[in-house]
Amino acid sequence: MDAAEYRKLLDINVVSLIEVTQAVLPAMRERGFGRIVNVSSGTTRRVATGVGAYAASKAAVNMISSVLREELATDGIAVSLLLPSMTATEFGDGIFKDGVPPRPGAVVHSAEYAAGVVLRLLRTGEGTFDIPHGPEQPDITRVFE
Repeated sequence: MDAAEYRKLLDINVVSLIEVTQAVLPAMRERGFGRIVNVSSGTTRRVATGVGAYAASKAAVNMISSVLREELATDGIAVSLLLPSMTATEFGDGIFKDGVPPRPGAVVHSAEYAAGVVLRLLRTGEGTFDIPHGPEQPDITRVFE
């Protein structure tokens, strides 16, 4: 990957996460409560041939989230990390399409499904959540209904 492109990727995936976190911390600390959900990638759980630069940037998100979770806990702020599987979004020019498996046996999740997990994390403050591969499981998005 071209170094300039990688800097852009790091700016989007890592630096912007830090900037947004810094922007919301004063209000959350003042209230003594807050929830932050950072979205990473399931590619960080494997050797991601072909997308190593992306996976490395998301691995940075994983570490930053883990450190923030510990550092901010005494301020009443929970930091959650979401590791989605293949999700049908505009990411990568829409390489994953809802209902269209990229390979036999693979399942692409809807963006609404991933959003439901984000809502769960906002409600519960859970630490890390890997969206399971395979068919969508509505029970994982039902919390406090």
